[in-house]
Amino acid sequence: MLNPDGVIIGNYRCSISAVDLNRQWANPSNKYHPEIYATRTMIIKTLDSRWVTFFCDIHGHSWSKNLFMYGCENKDDKSRLRERIFPLMFHKKVDTFDFDCCNFAVQKSKENTAWVVIWKRFSLINSYTLECSFCGPSWGYYKDCHFTMSLMKDMGK
Repeated sequence: MLNPDGVIIGNYRCSISAVDLNRQWANPSNKYHPEIYATRTMIIKTLDSRWVTFFCDIHGHSWSKNLFMYGCENKDDKSRLRERIFPLMFHKKVDTFDFDCCNFAVQKSKENTAWVVIWKRFSLINSYTLECSFCGPSWGYYKDCHFTMSLMKDMGK
């Protein structure tokens, strides 16, 4: 949880200083974005001793339905489509995960988010944001119901 001060006052996206922390990953300030600065520093220090193979930032999505991922499209021939392997495996294992809702295009507005910065800065193909809709799934038994805590725990397993 990188936004406890914002969440405690009812903000799910912005910190207590009214900053969207998920748009600060490209150049975080130790003074203004200490959570992001420390997490990014931890990743850099970890890479000094071993390779990181997977990064996943977990969010709630306010308007799209279902459980899905954002990833980064790799266009070079060596790694083309490799970013889709984990989401596809997750889709096959978890009933409420929708691979068709996943998006692998990087929009300009997303360039400073965790998953894009980690992908670009560290060449990490498996860099994602996992989105769990506030609105629940659009199909199945739980259609149009909120995801419950037990459903989210099942997804986590």
